[in-house]
Amino acid sequence: MLAAGVAWKQVPRASELRIEVAPEVVGLSDGQSYAWVMRTRNGAALIDTGADSSGEKLLAELRQEGLKPEDVHTVLVTHGHRDHWSAAHLFPKARVLVGPGEAEVVRGERALHSLAGRFLARFTKQPPLPERLEEVEAGQTLDVDGESLRVFHVPGHTPGSVMYLWRDILFSGDSLLGGSGEVVLAPTVFSESTKENRKSLEQLKDVPFTRIADGHVGLTSNARLKLRALLK
Repeated sequence: MLAAGVAWKQVPRASELRIEVAPEVVGLSDGQSYAWVMRTRNGAALIDTGADSSGEKLLAELRQEGLKPEDVHTVLVTHGHRDHWSAAHLFPKARVLVGPGEAEVVRGERALHSLAGRFLARFTKQPPLPERLEEVEAGQTLDVDGESLRVFHVPGHTPGSVMYLWRDILFSGDSLLGGSGEVVLAPTVFSESTKENRKSLEQLKDVPFTRIADGHVGLTSNARLKLRALLK
């Protein structure tokens, strides 16, 4: 497991603890992972919920915006690693959406084989499971309280990793991370298959996004051009 610790130091770190992406969207880092809060006409949707199962920063942000946990109607999870959905149980009325086959990963019914996946399963506490766990389909367009989000299945980081496209922003989880003037894949020890992850990204070359909001770095501009450079 020493290799996982060494590799973790190579992952680009959060650019800011709080990022205002758009009037409706704020990103929050709990020190490990980002959660993205999307304000909608009847409450809020979340893209990932971070590593902190108490959701301290996330709940504080919601309170600041005049929202209660019951006002969160949808949680969109990018993948099943625990540092991305640990606070999902705090939102009792929310549908918690994951990618194809990823519900088994979240429930601990499907073992991951990456070094980091095995480390998380063995050495981190299983967070409480959300009550309403559902799977989305590749290519599906979701109507999230009037906001349209398109689903892209990008297996590789985990089998059911997904990205969500909202307007020009692609919420990419850990399947594509920002960096210093570039975009990168997560280090090999964190992914089930870096080769498959890279192949999955080919479908995004002509998708109309300009920015990515990822799981650890934050917001990256000119991201489609950077993705094309990565895939050359």
